[in-house]
Amino acid sequence: MSNLRSSLSVINFEKFGETKGKVFTADNFAKDWDSIHVIPSELSDGVVNDQTFHKVDRKALVLDMKNPRMAYVIASKDTPVFVPAARFDKATEGRYVRKGFLIFNLDFSQLLPEFVFFLCRQIIWEKLLNSRDYSLYFDQYSVSMEECFLTEIGESGFSIDRCEIGSLSQQRERVAGFKAEEKYLDDIVALKERKMLKKTSSDLIHMLGTPYIRINNALELLSLDVDDESKTRIDYIRDNFGYIKRLIEMNGADFNDYPKKKISIVDFMERYIAGWENYGSKTFSIEFYYDENLEGENTVLANETALAIMMDCLLDNANRHGFQKTNSPDNKVKIHLDRAKVGNENSVIIAVGNNGKPMPKDFSIDDYIASGKFGTGTGRSGLGGNHVYKIVSSMGGTLDFISEAVSSPEKEEWWTTFMISIPLTL
Repeated sequence: MSNLRSSLSVINFEKFGETKGKVFTADNFAKDWDSIHVIPSELSDGVVNDQTFHKVDRKALVLDMKNPRMAYVIASKDTPVFVPAARFDKATEGRYVRKGFLIFNLDFSQLLPEFVFFLCRQIIWEKLLNSRDYSLYFDQYSVSMEECFLTEIGESGFSIDRCEIGSLSQQRERVAGFKAEEKYLDDIVALKERKMLKKTSSDLIHMLGTPYIRINNALELLSLDVDDESKTRIDYIRDNFGYIKRLIEMNGADFNDYPKKKISIVDFMERYIAGWENYGSKTFSIEFYYDENLEGENTVLANETALAIMMDCLLDNANRHGFQKTNSPDNKVKIHLDRAKVGNENSVIIAVGNNGKPMPKDFSIDDYIASGKFGTGTGRSGLGGNHVYKIVSSMGGTLDFISEAVSSPEKEEWWTTFMISIPLTL
């Protein structure tokens, strides 16, 4: 039976003087199962020296000395990574303070990086760290932290020597079981959150109902017999108030229950874009065009509020994640309507593209539509993909996206384009 000590070996570090290179920080420790492996190109540059950093020029396991977290760094001779060194400062009472990270070679024939992440998630690594008094193992830095850590401890405490890890197949089974347990718990929490959101949203919409009608009626009265400038201001208020109502309504909404009617998708899109100019982001310009084959034949069976929420999600996603809320004259969103056969049905194809930051590598349509999925570290904003998918599905349509480089006369641009099909009702 393998144990942790037999699977980990200390890396010997070389002197290198002051230089510049890719620096590993606490922010680069694994946050989930998909971020265990760290590639040097993902790290930031910094100035380093061998007094405060170790130079890692091979694949190495990095573990925190204070917290249960890890990362497997894919470094090499050509692409080294610099990791904060494990150093010890003598405190006033003669005890040593732990600093820096532990760095090990990992024996792949005995131990999986995913299993180390499992140990960290189970707080087993923390128990190992807290099981010893480090002040007992040092005498004027004559013993290194790594040697101390790999030294046998007393019978009463946790020991790296006695921490059995099982075979590779057993490790995979435990990891799979733990993932399934995590997903089960996440699904329960997500379900409770959705129910709570749905009830909260329903209550707010119910309470907003009468004021919303009254405000709209008041705006209609105000818009009578006024000049164009005043009408523009009234439209600005109406569009912003409608947007606020949709933001509340979209949380926990069941779009299958929304009443549908025949509408012109071209007319809707023109009205929507005009409204977006009043309440939406100013970080990009919008180009809208549609093919001649849609002239007079572009009716779909849909709900206008749901369609507006769908477009809100797509454009807000471009603003937050594509352009990072940064204004530039080069930022563009193109909305193109075309007609095509999807299966046996005549459909309108709505293509919504932007030339902002592309989707993460290997990010799929399944990732986009997953409830609670986040494409970048921008907080709990989400991508809105689940709402878009539910709205499109409620109309009997399909959803997909492509993220690719496109050459233009001026320069090469990277475009992310969402493609939505909705059956036409002729």
